Amino acid sequence: MIHEQWQTYLTATGSDRAAAGIAYLAELAAVRFVGADARAFLQGYLTCDTEDLVPGYLTPTALCNLKGRVVMNGWCTAADQDVILLLHQSLVDDLKTFLRAYLMFSKTRLADQRDEVLVFGSLDLPATLQGLTLDGRRQLFLCDRLDAARELWEAHPHLPDQAWLAALTADGIPLLSQVVSQKFLPQMLNLEALGAIDFTKGCYLGQEVVARAQHRGQVKRRLARLTWSGAQPAAGAEVTDDRQRSVGTVVQSAMESAHGGPLLAVLQQEAQPPLVHGESRLEPRA
Repeated sequence: MIHEQWQTYLTATGSDRAAAGIAYLAELAAVRFVGADARAFLQGYLTCDTEDLVPGYLTPTALCNLKGRVVMNGWCTAADQDVILLLHQSLVDDLKTFLRAYLMFSKTRLADQRDEVLVFGSLDLPATLQGLTLDGRRQLFLCDRLDAARELWEAHPHLPDQAWLAALTADGIPLLSQVVSQKFLPQMLNLEALGAIDFTKGCYLGQEVVARAQHRGQVKRRLARLTWSGAQPAAGAEVTDDRQRSVGTVVQSAMESAHGGPLLAVLQQEAQPPLVHGESRLEPRA
């Protein structure tokens, strides 16, 4: 597999570390929806407007179940008539299972590219790089050849994947993994503010629940940016207050130093610091 070959290369060459650069993102995976009606098919399932996808640019998106809970989120882009979707690798099999019945009645095919494509992310490098633009700080790069991956890697400073994830987390951008899939409405993850939901595009799976939550303001749990210290909490971990009452769930965390880093958690509106998870202390992030 290309990932094993890449790990062999990294072991042989080593890696420097910098404040800005390129990270190899093993936890990100690419899937490709192939077919002339790929955009039309996904229009009925993704929360973004797939007719507005622009090659070279990544659009935030999510897939919800019938109850409006987010199955997965990530970014998508147009690739000729196809659509490329980037998501956490732990959710690829779940996505394939979830969509299998719907794809049977479509001319669209889902191509799992986990074993064929390496995903790299840039942080705070010049926007003139030829990648897929995610936002003002980040681009993603998809390499299906080792020589292309080596060329990209050798041309830029290197970041550990935790540094890239830490910046993503500190900026309040969630990326669901399997353990927290189907637990939250999009608004609980702040996806509407991040541009992942189009409220005018029409029907998609879970749309009625998502729209009702938006217009009635019935979301009582929201994404919070925190900093952890102590032991790193895992995604899905329970957050408690000083009375040991459960007030939320960890969505993701990253290690910024040996003793702490940024964390995103969905918290009840009334949750007040100090917050903890086990021996870990969680503080609001400035």
